[in-house]
Amino acid sequence: MNNYIEFFETKLFAPYSYQMEVSKYLFDGKNIILVVPTGAGKTWASIMPFLYARENKRKDFPQKMIYSLPLRTLANSIYEDVSKIADASIQTGEYGEDKFFENDIIFSTIDQTLSNFLCFPLPLSQRQANINAGALIGSYLVFDEFHLLEPSLSMGTTLGMLRLLGDLSRCCIMTATLSSDFAKMLQENLPNYEVITLDDFPEDKQKIKSLLPNKDKKKINALDKTITADDIIKKHDKKTIVICNRVENAQKLYQELTTKDLTGFVNLSGLKAENIICLHSRFFDSDRKAKENRLKALFGKNADPNEHAILISTQVIEAGMDISCTVMHTEISPINSFLQRAGRCARFETETGEIFIYDILEIEELEKIALEVSNEDDKKEIRAINNKFLPYQKELVEKSFVELKKYNTLDGDIPKQLVESVLTEFENRNIRELKDNNFNYAKILESWRDCQKNNYRNTIRDIQSVEVVLIKENQKEEVAKFPYRYQSVGMYKWSLVSWLNKIARGEGVKPYDSEEDTLAWQLVEDNIFDSFGENDEDVKYRLEKITDFSQLPAQVYVNADFFGYSETLGLNWLFQETFGNISPKREYKDKEEDFKPLIKDTFYQHNMGLIRCFEQEFLPKLDFAFTQLAPKIRKPEWTKAEFEQLIKLMIILHDYGKLNEKWQKPMRCYQARKEGKDPKDFKEILAHTDYDRNNPTDLALEQECKLYERGGHAGTGAFVAETLIADYFDSEDLAYAVSMAIVRHHSPLSDTYSKFTISDRSYQAMQRLLDKFGYGFELSKKEDFEGKMNLNGLETDEQNIMYLFLIRLLRLCDQKATENLSNYFTEN
Repeated sequence: MNNYIEFFETKLFAPYSYQMEVSKYLFDGKNIILVVPTGAGKTWASIMPFLYARENKRKDFPQKMIYSLPLRTLANSIYEDVSKIADASIQTGEYGEDKFFENDIIFSTIDQTLSNFLCFPLPLSQRQANINAGALIGSYLVFDEFHLLEPSLSMGTTLGMLRLLGDLSRCCIMTATLSSDFAKMLQENLPNYEVITLDDFPEDKQKIKSLLPNKDKKKINALDKTITADDIIKKHDKKTIVICNRVENAQKLYQELTTKDLTGFVNLSGLKAENIICLHSRFFDSDRKAKENRLKALFGKNADPNEHAILISTQVIEAGMDISCTVMHTEISPINSFLQRAGRCARFETETGEIFIYDILEIEELEKIALEVSNEDDKKEIRAINNKFLPYQKELVEKSFVELKKYNTLDGDIPKQLVESVLTEFENRNIRELKDNNFNYAKILESWRDCQKNNYRNTIRDIQSVEVVLIKENQKEEVAKFPYRYQSVGMYKWSLVSWLNKIARGEGVKPYDSEEDTLAWQLVEDNIFDSFGENDEDVKYRLEKITDFSQLPAQVYVNADFFGYSETLGLNWLFQETFGNISPKREYKDKEEDFKPLIKDTFYQHNMGLIRCFEQEFLPKLDFAFTQLAPKIRKPEWTKAEFEQLIKLMIILHDYGKLNEKWQKPMRCYQARKEGKDPKDFKEILAHTDYDRNNPTDLALEQECKLYERGGHAGTGAFVAETLIADYFDSEDLAYAVSMAIVRHHSPLSDTYSKFTISDRSYQAMQRLLDKFGYGFELSKKEDFEGKMNLNGLETDEQNIMYLFLIRLLRLCDQKATENLSNYFTEN
């Protein structure tokens, strides 16, 4: 491992012993459960093996890394750090750089990663729902801050996914707080996993600078009182961080602190007004990003230690942000959450600090939700929001508070003792629930079947959140044209419902007239049919007034005359001085149209374009995936060559339906007219015609040549492939997977085939491809029946996984070659 040590030192620093152990296990084909304290370097322990394997082109290790975190803030922070030494992309609700997960290094939220695997990718349309799941097959998967995942939902689904993937991916699960029983359960229920903790490496405890000094590094005081602005003022010492459990509490403390007369407090003499910062989840992306950068300057490793600053925040900073303070005030939270928060105090070398732990502020009547609803799930959600312990379990919070009162420091093994004493009972309960639900296996299968985003609440998060956009009445027309170009703020649905109802009842700070005024709008869409079937549906919208506030959509446009926002406080409904501010537009790079005009290519050219795209962009990075897939599909003897043969045959068959006379005749008519020729003299066998939906001439020719009567084409290739693949490769599993990929290469729910008749002249284009790649068989040219594909057999894990792997390759190659054929193939 000398080369690896040298690589690590060159990029960063001399690796710790536990970091070396991580790499050893990963390179030996093991997966990792890594439990080490905050600030001990677990991020680099997981990332450096991938960077080393990629640089050395190791075929026994994945060539793509997907690094998932539970919060956007964490993803942003780690992405920025890693981007300094490696090219990476980020895909979150805030940043959409890589919506198809194509880069070699991707930082993502757990919501994005899981929604991709479950076939309802959050940033994509339903027609594109099956493209991204295959990205996880054959990849290196890192799940950081694993303890923050909701046990019955995102955690259970993640574990179910990892059980399905088995050895098809390499994985590292990381956390700073996990009971030994839970770590053992993970090891027992996941394939080929090893647990690594610092307990096995006592020498590292003396080397890791963030853990030093060993004595009284972090003193703690659990207080039977709630936090006040006076507490913050009196105990301030250069760098103070305050962490509340609710946004409303953070806003209230910030208002109290910034409106007080701070003169006369010696310990605040060096504090500038602009260095009192409030950060929570209800800020626009641009403001939150600016605040995060400011926090790094004030509280980061390279900050001026003598520059005073106070941060009032929520759990958005409790993990992943590389910041530190001398004094911390925090409302009590579950012990694993508390220890993450404590990781932002005295985080750096030789620092010491003090943490004050408080009971939780009661919810003011003004903030409570008082609604009569019939749905039991809604009632449960409202009760939870009115619970002062939100977003945590009351019992777990209270037990954590009791245990913390027994200590006055977090030295040595005290954090581990706290985790075991508080979490073991709760995590054992979670273990039983996870096993009873078979790690959400049935929910994963259901999501694969229907590809609906409403599966989100059953598999990832049960919190009913909405995205809020602030607009004014006179913006409605512009917003309807570009509804997603405006930054939004996420919040609990029922909190917004409560705000709306209270304003409507006259409890807001401005008078409201239900006849004259509008509080909120929703988007209503109308789809335009795409007769070419090559692009996602174009959508036009209008804004419609919301009258039933209990039925809010996922995105709500609220009237800025009745809601407030400021870069210091965030979204609110009570501070009138902040009213009238609207959502800024997102950063929008000028780009080509989403729906590009189609460019004519022949059947042969199109398929050659896909094959060359596969060879150039995908094949060089699939060695690990092929090696791991071979035994999974009961073909242990298969090498890269056999997989390449299978995938190229799938590509050749995918558009076989376009050779149908029902397709070729209208396309020849259209293209001939387009080129000013007689259709009878047009000889080319086409895959696409020149077509621009914004061109009136093209629209008229479309009607004249009846392109809209062609029907679907994907089912034809799937129908032919089903029997052919089964015989040629002696595998029913592969036959189902390939035919499924072909029939669904334009839509994830397609399952039908039509009658077809392929002329000898059109078939010559197919024969040319079959001959070129050495496939010695002849395809059926005629089918007099139509119906549904026999896809009921697609029920085994092997068939599902292989389908998801193949459909990704087919759809991305099809997309790329259709848009830029000349990048991949030019026929001489």
